[in-house]
Amino acid sequence: MKKTAPFLILAALLLCLALPAAAQRKLKKSKPDLNEIKATTLDPESPYYFPRLVKIYNLNDTTMTPEQYRHYYLGYMFQEDYDPYRESQYAERTDSLLQLNREAVAKNDSTLKALVAKKESPFELDVLNRELQLASLKDRREIVKNADLALKDNPFDLNTIYLLNRVLKDMKKDMSAKIWDYRLENLLGAILSTGTGLDKENAFYVISPGHEYVVLELMGYRPVAYSDEYFNEGYDYIEVEPIDPRRKRADTPKGFFFNVQEPLRQYSIKYPDAYSE
Repeated sequence: MKKTAPFLILAALLLCLALPAAAQRKLKKSKPDLNEIKATTLDPESPYYFPRLVKIYNLNDTTMTPEQYRHYYLGYMFQEDYDPYRESQYAERTDSLLQLNREAVAKNDSTLKALVAKKESPFELDVLNRELQLASLKDRREIVKNADLALKDNPFDLNTIYLLNRVLKDMKKDMSAKIWDYRLENLLGAILSTGTGLDKENAFYVISPGHEYVVLELMGYRPVAYSDEYFNEGYDYIEVEPIDPRRKRADTPKGFFFNVQEPLRQYSIKYPDAYSE
């Protein structure tokens, strides 16, 4: 289940290292009982009935508990529209917009600096600065619009959730940013609660291969190699090194295991021809 690491997360996402820690403290690490999660998320009488969890999630209800998030995240594997390799066309558009926005901001900054060096009048500099800010705001609004569409298409796109959160903070929309902070914290906490990742028995459970790289980055590790040695057993193994070399010690893990047995099983059920080619 090899997947390229999402480039938008990388080092910038490390700024959120404290986020999953809070959720991780609330949920005791334990191997998830997928049979129980499947049964309860498909049972209309259960408090973990998936449509009910979706409704709570979409209402921005901060009373949604870590255990509900755990069922929401893992329970998605048993829903009709689940696809572990699912990608949104809007997410690709959002990535492109972000890159264009970065380039525009860099160009605007250099333009402003050049005019300052030319000693333009304060009035003219102020007018230009306002124009540049409006242009940047327009770009960010377009990014937010596309990110919203991407998340309606795939609510578990952790990369886009982080991107949207960051842009909203840049736009000073603090309340909206806090909502996405809370969601990201608990979705990541749900993953981290499933194990330690240090061996197959305690592998992290993920519903999408891209989430493996998000988790590693948040834990402070850089993926250096993917091994398919355990793939036939239903595990991904990714070798890592600390992003901060000062963290490297004799007991530093060489890599982490991810349990992808259920994603592979669900994929083979829905796309039986994929493994017959």
